[in-house]
Amino acid sequence: MAIEFFMPKMSDHMDAGVIVGWLVTEGDRIEKGDALLEIETDKATVELEAPASGIIKGIRPGLDPGVSVAVGETIAFITEPNEDAPALPPLGEVVGSGEPGREAETPVPASEPETVVKGSTRPRAAPAVRKLARDLGVDLALIKATGHQGRVTQEDVHAFIDAQKSETPDEPPEILTSPLARRTAKELGVDLAEVKGSGPKGKVTQADVQAHLTAHAGSEPVVADTGTGEYEWWELSTIQRLAGERMVESVHAAPQFSLDVLVDMTQTMLFRQAQMDRITAATGRRLSITTILTKAVAIALKQFPQANAVFVDGRLKVYKGVHIGIAVGTDSGLVVPVIKHTDQKTLIEITQELADFQDKAKSLRFNPEDLSGGTFTVSNLGMFGIDRFRAIINPPESAILAVGRIVNTPVGLPDQTISLRPLMNMTLSVDHRCMDGLQGAKVLAKIKGLLEQPYLFVA
Repeated sequence: MAIEFFMPKMSDHMDAGVIVGWLVTEGDRIEKGDALLEIETDKATVELEAPASGIIKGIRPGLDPGVSVAVGETIAFITEPNEDAPALPPLGEVVGSGEPGREAETPVPASEPETVVKGSTRPRAAPAVRKLARDLGVDLALIKATGHQGRVTQEDVHAFIDAQKSETPDEPPEILTSPLARRTAKELGVDLAEVKGSGPKGKVTQADVQAHLTAHAGSEPVVADTGTGEYEWWELSTIQRLAGERMVESVHAAPQFSLDVLVDMTQTMLFRQAQMDRITAATGRRLSITTILTKAVAIALKQFPQANAVFVDGRLKVYKGVHIGIAVGTDSGLVVPVIKHTDQKTLIEITQELADFQDKAKSLRFNPEDLSGGTFTVSNLGMFGIDRFRAIINPPESAILAVGRIVNTPVGLPDQTISLRPLMNMTLSVDHRCMDGLQGAKVLAKIKGLLEQPYLFVA
């Protein structure tokens, strides 16, 4: 029996993957776990692995580099040597619900004529096409079908709508679009009438405008047509674009406030030096401040679980496992790989995982497991000379910790003397729906206390 190979959902925010390149061709013999193709998600470039052994067949037409494929869309099939694969229509002629695990209408092989129930006048169309027709108020029975075996496709529905509008030329068709997409189109010089919308009822989104520009302008920067050559347009990577969209969503969806504290890192610096040889001998890497900080945060989250939670429909979804994401900057954008069960791991284990993440970040070759399941995020920009900053919460998490550099600062001591101490600023951004100011202050105070008394760590 042919096994369906579809676009998986590899992060909480992923809704599509962009084809980077195929690593196999039609008819190749593959083994379970073999890399079949590379895709770019909202977080990284990853290789999709074969879910089973067999022959790769029925690769969907049109899946070339640069094509975006929605989560759940069938990509190809894995079959037995003498088995035929169902025929897949080109991308856009939806044959299923678009969601893995849900029942879909199975495409009929060209060699097997479809059995039609006598007297049946119900048009053949996938659930997604039927929903589109309902949303647009279109009767499927009136639409001329051009899809496989007489199916009505999304393109057929849109063509029918366009034909209806063309009958009233005095009234130009209204283009459904968001304000952001309209502004972006104006800035980039894109005619919205030429952009195909992917939103509800064909609404044009900012992503549609950018995709249209990329498709017509290639990968080169688009130089503004001003005659002065004063500036040029640079296309954002998928990671940059989607990260920006998520941050906008975070700011608008969650009431956020921030708390600042200065930490005396004297004891942490001494602790780090004392542990350095042991950690280096075990991992080949130096013990970093980020490693110690991550461990301190994990211990604090176990004591204050509301900081390890998500706000859902008026309730808190509190996670039992502490899974801390570490923000890592790359030339292509920000990625947040996740250390799972951080509270249960030693400094050696955390050091090794961070080292692995840093190596993977150089080429953005992360596994889907690396980038999913985070419950709290730490962002440390101290190594770049940043004193303090306020980070935006990574949705759907309830908090994020921003960390600045360590600076020798004059400090007044209890004995009325002044001493230079290594101080570090930490800023905790909190979703007010999950924690109030007092609760947030307790979390931040706990992390501060652990860093000022690091011998409490279980190394």
